[in-house]
Amino acid sequence: MKSKHIKPLLAASLFSLAPMATIAAVTPDLAAQAAAEYRTMARYPEWSQPVSGALADPLLAGREATVQTQAGPAGAGPALSVWASDIRYSTGDTAYFYASLAERTASSVNLLAPAPRSAAGPWAVTGELVDNNGQQLAMLSYRDDGKDGDQQAGDGVYTASYVLPATHQPDIGSAKNIAIKVTAVNADQDQRVALGGFLYSQPGAQLTGEYRDRLSEGSLVIAAKVDVAVAGRYHLAGVLASALGESLSLSQNAVHLEPGSHWVDLSFYGLILREAGVSGPYTLSSVTLTTAGAMPNALGPVVTAAHVTKPYLNVQFTDKPFARADLLDAATRLEGLVKR
Repeated sequence: MKSKHIKPLLAASLFSLAPMATIAAVTPDLAAQAAAEYRTMARYPEWSQPVSGALADPLLAGREATVQTQAGPAGAGPALSVWASDIRYSTGDTAYFYASLAERTASSVNLLAPAPRSAAGPWAVTGELVDNNGQQLAMLSYRDDGKDGDQQAGDGVYTASYVLPATHQPDIGSAKNIAIKVTAVNADQDQRVALGGFLYSQPGAQLTGEYRDRLSEGSLVIAAKVDVAVAGRYHLAGVLASALGESLSLSQNAVHLEPGSHWVDLSFYGLILREAGVSGPYTLSSVTLTTAGAMPNALGPVVTAAHVTKPYLNVQFTDKPFARADLLDAATRLEGLVKR
């Protein structure tokens, strides 16, 4: 099994390493600020970064479905908003799709233009699912009657559901984008159309639900057991949280795996836990396995509250900065530009 650490999902800096001369030319203060930030970032490896407990879990935040909104002709209200219950599904999953119609907000109105007529309901809402080759998968009827997945009758949120069929599934280890065109029509034949979508994903490996943890070279390592169906490159990511649910660190690992069962490590750099001043037990609050051999990547589900570790003391972890050489070198060069 070959392993290679990769860059974290969270952006660690507002500056790139490339335009140092440009930064210094704009203002010495900006260059000095960038250098200081590089030195802070250099305290931790790229594969394990701290997460502020005040922030949302970065893995869960990255999986939140995006709401797409489209107004009527010339900006007429109401606008149609559409979204899905997840950004990815696999064969056999039940996908839920939502739609709502609401008037424009004041900030979206052009005050110099005549106000367009606002169309009245009730609305009939339908959706067309189309794959990335333009092939229609299904036509859906949305409902707002509190049945078949609709949470509350008459609340203005229309719901449709669809079970992902094997007949249109991607090859194992791959994924494809599915678009959903949502159309709302009222009795006056006023029409609103908005586009949404999701990823139809067939990962080449699965998390088994088995985990184990250990202390290694001053860091906390949580190993996840995975079952691999097809050889390929896989990306494991997880968030470690305190017993109170505060996010502490994001760890990632990219590995090449052959078919079979394997243990894959997530290493949470010890300095992060020591500086947090929080002892264990810790919780692997979220973890996900992605098949990363082709675009789009085949995303696996995010598993929450996956594992609770042994009760490590925070003083057991290293107090030494990682000292990333690339970032320290960048900081030194920036500081040299400021002194010129």
